[in-house]
Amino acid sequence: MEADPRATELLGRNIIGQLGFIGLDGYPHVQPVWFEYRDGMVLIASKPDTYKGRALARDGRATLAVSTIQRPYHIATAVGDATIEPLHERDRIVFVTAIAHRYLGGEDGAKYLEVWSKGGHPGDGELIRLRPKKINFYVS
Repeated sequence: MEADPRATELLGRNIIGQLGFIGLDGYPHVQPVWFEYRDGMVLIASKPDTYKGRALARDGRATLAVSTIQRPYHIATAVGDATIEPLHERDRIVFVTAIAHRYLGGEDGAKYLEVWSKGGHPGDGELIRLRPKKINFYVS
């Protein structure tokens, strides 16, 4: 899939993503998420058995949107199909450590991880893997 390089650059920034999906009640839902855009996919770590995970397991259609906060606003959206995969504790620690440092920086990331890791044993989780069918870029 070909994507506008401005969109992929924006997806590579440490901007909070807005994950949109069809909820278990049949209505659209949006949740803020930390994510990583890697190898053309959006990756999101999650606790096991969350609402968004259960909803995406039932209906994988999803979107992720990010935008800058200054005008003109640059907006990127990734629309596609999401899958839920097991994320074993060791891999979860590696992923969440990297993403916490990406979003919070070294010191604040370390503080976050201290609480998150529950003494070094956060347990298994889930990986939401969004495979975009299209990625759009807008300026508003």
